[in-house]
Order: sequence, then structure tokens, then C-alpha cells
Amino acid sequence: MNRILVIGSLNADLETDVDRFPQPGETLLGGPLHVSCGGKGNNQAVAAAKLGASVTMLGALGKDTFGDMLFKNLQTHHINTDHVLIRKDKPSASALITRSQNENHIIVTDGANNTITPQDIINATDLIKKNDIILLQQEIPLDAQVKAIEIAHELNKIIVLNPAPMRDLPKEAIEKVNYLLPNEHEIIALGNNKSDTPEDIIMNSKTPIIMTWGSKGVLFKDNNQQLKHLPAYSVKVVDSTGAGDTFCGAFCCFIHLGLEAALRKSLQASALSVTRSGAQGGMPTLQELESSNIFNQ
Repeated sequence: MNRILVIGSLNADLETDVDRFPQPGETLLGGPLHVSCGGKGNNQAVAAAKLGASVTMLGALGKDTFGDMLFKNLQTHHINTDHVLIRKDKPSASALITRSQNENHIIVTDGANNTITPQDIINATDLIKKNDIILLQQEIPLDAQVKAIEIAHELNKIIVLNPAPMRDLPKEAIEKVNYLLPNEHEIIALGNNKSDTPEDIIMNSKTPIIMTWGSKGVLFKDNNQQLKHLPAYSVKVVDSTGAGDTFCGAFCCFIHLGLEAALRKSLQASALSVTRSGAQGGMPTLQELESSNIFNQ
């Protein structure tokens, strides 16, 4: 199984449900407050670790209660935490999530996530050298992302970027990435013209793009340079939270099998994840993935 270095975010998610969203100046009673571990970097690291990969996390936490919770959660999932940076002068990042009906309001405080610097990445050069795949998202500073891509590229590592939330990376950096994993909304920002369709962007990109498409599956350019669609597996959805992060983590685990085989495995892992509640709680283990019979129906 691949050795994966995740360079990304660590967030505490605080969630509650309300009957309706409050008006400015209004106070409403909400449901119970649920606190859980999140952040795209965190979620994708856990997804890969549960599928059997050797995973190391490079991120930043505050020296606080949320930081302790997030740090212990990584260790619970057997993720190497030797390179998680502890910032005494910054709080751990958090996401405040209020849900009503089928909509949500989210406020993210970037906290320690925003303190990762290019120098931190340079200091981790030996760590990058020891891993096979470098997995990035866009919830840490852009200059740190660029430096990670530059160093990993120089060391001939496989670089996987989930451009979420979509932020403008220099074209030179994007061209050094081995695989881009945007969703159907994020991919539009990768086009050269406003009129470009996802299909145009995938076919014209120098960097291989795998567009995740929710319940529709994935769209990508195959090894024969043909546009190809793999449908998602049909399952009963309980909670779709974390499905995209599960896909990204799984893709890094299985890319050694070849592109299409890796995508099918990733779609299976993502499908299993939505049949249970919780982002990380729903993520399958390798044993669960291999023993599931829902893909034989």
C-alpha cells in the first residue's frame, strides 16, 4: 500500500440544527451541539488510513482543547503525527455549521491552518522524500501549497490536488500536479474561457483531471485520451457528508492499480461511506470494502 503524506487542514466541526435561520439580531434555540473532527486534510488522511495506507499528516493545531481532540483522533486512526505543528499563539481552526431543512450556513475560522508557511514545507523536505504520494487541498495558505508542489515535483513524487475550496494557484504549479480532483463546481475555475464546459476543460488540460460528480460518478480522460464516465454505485444514502474526502483518500490508496481500477475502488469506498452517518465514521476500512457485497448486485 502507498505511503501518503497529507499536507492540509485540521478543523473542529461544531454543528447544530434549527427550524429556521435567525434574522439579523435575532436569537433562536437550536438543537444539540455536535463536535467532531473535520477539515479536508484531516478527513482525507483518515479515509486513506482506514483503507490501510501508511499516512503522515502535516498540518497545524493550536494548543487548546480542539487541538488535543484533533491530535488524538489522528493517532486513533494510526496516522503519523510527528509533523503536526503546535502553535501556542493561534487557536485550532473550527467550522461553525448551522443546518435548517436541506440548507446550511457555515462559518470557518482558519486559525492555525493559516500559519503553515513555505519554510514549514522546506523543513519537511526529507518527509516528502520518504513518501510516495503527496495529497493536498486548498484550506492552507497558497504559498505553502506552491512550495509543497515544487518540492514534491523535484523529488518525482505523485502529487494529488483536491482544489477545494477553489483558490487561484499559479498555472506553473498546477502543471506540476499529477492528478487534479475537483468537483463539478470547482472545475469551472480551471477553464480558460467562461464558456468552457467540464468536458472541454478535462480534454484540454495538460494535467489529468478527475471530476467527481456526486451521485453521477466521475468524468475523466482515459489512457487512450478519450473522455470517459464511470457511474456511481447505487446505494441507499444515509449521510453524504465526507463522500468527496473519502474518494480523494481512496484514490491515493489505489492509484498503483492503474487509473480506471483506482477510480472504481474510490467510487466503491465513497458509496460505502454514504450508507452510514458521519464524515469519518462512515468511511470504510479496507476489510469492509473488500467484503461488501453491494457492488456485486
